[in-house]
Amino acid sequence: MNEIDQLVRNLYQAGAPVAPSSEAIWRSVERLTGRSETRRAWRRPLPRRLAIAFVLALAGALALALFPAYRHSPSGAIPESASAAELLRALADRGSPLPDVPRGGFLYSGGTRIIMGGGPNDRGQYFNAFYRQHWELWVGRDGSVRARTVYEHKPFAFPTARDRRRAKHDNTDPVLGPADTTTHSLRAYRAMFGMTPGALRRLPADPRALARRLLAAGRSNSDDRISHDPLQTASMLLRAPIRPAIRVAMLQALATLPHVRRLPDETLAGAPVVAVAMRVRIHAYVGPGYLYYDHVLLLDPDTGQLIGARLVLRPGAGQPSAAKDATCRWTWRQAVVPTIRSRPSVS
Repeated sequence: MNEIDQLVRNLYQAGAPVAPSSEAIWRSVERLTGRSETRRAWRRPLPRRLAIAFVLALAGALALALFPAYRHSPSGAIPESASAAELLRALADRGSPLPDVPRGGFLYSGGTRIIMGGGPNDRGQYFNAFYRQHWELWVGRDGSVRARTVYEHKPFAFPTARDRRRAKHDNTDPVLGPADTTTHSLRAYRAMFGMTPGALRRLPADPRALARRLLAAGRSNSDDRISHDPLQTASMLLRAPIRPAIRVAMLQALATLPHVRRLPDETLAGAPVVAVAMRVRIHAYVGPGYLYYDHVLLLDPDTGQLIGARLVLRPGAGQPSAAKDATCRWTWRQAVVPTIRSRPSVS
């Protein structure tokens, strides 16, 4: 049993009436992995560093899946006995959480992304480490997009003690400064959202028609490695300046998708969230068969606004049952702002 497995077991004792929050798990992971160490971090440009496609599971997804908790829903009005479809329809009934983006305005999304980078140290030994990125995205109705990412220069955790030891022998210079890019290219916009700004504004408000668009877009974005993921399409569109009616229809559309299931409620940044998930198949990187990941969306139980997501890697057919779960995790907040340089006020 590795350190992470032991951590999860310690946090989820049999018969515990209340499951710990994601934050409690992450604080324990950081204590376990020695966040306060002062060694210099290993950083490389993102494409070289991300040699693996998904990160190891450290957050609440593994524990919530393996150790179900029986407790009252923090959202109160939506009991945990409600299905994913019932939950999503109830949230849709509360209306759009965001106003429409006016011409000349921008939809701002920003938050934290946790990733795992992998690469060799100075001795040629491969190791993995967890890093935080602080990201921001501005999207305008005219097709203008600004993306800004700040990378923390030191890892805050390691998946194993061996990775921690190997990282001590890495002296790669860190990448300095934020990555900040702005584009007005309609081609870049289409590559990001799968359609032009005009087509995005014309998305159908009928839930079933919108669901068909999500499924079609997911299939068109699939490749030889990953099968279609309509939740990924939905999460991207929710970061675009779609009409409020489409935001409501998006929740209703997700309710109609096959195999969407509800997970136990949890907390994010100290606030209650509700969670829905869909399993997506990917080709195995090593050996025969397939792997699967659970794409989890975290929603505000009062407004239905998307405020977080994670990917949780699962073993599948032809893969050993001991394969490690893996996750990458995002959190964000959204607001309508007047310019491509504006940020919402912190409430």
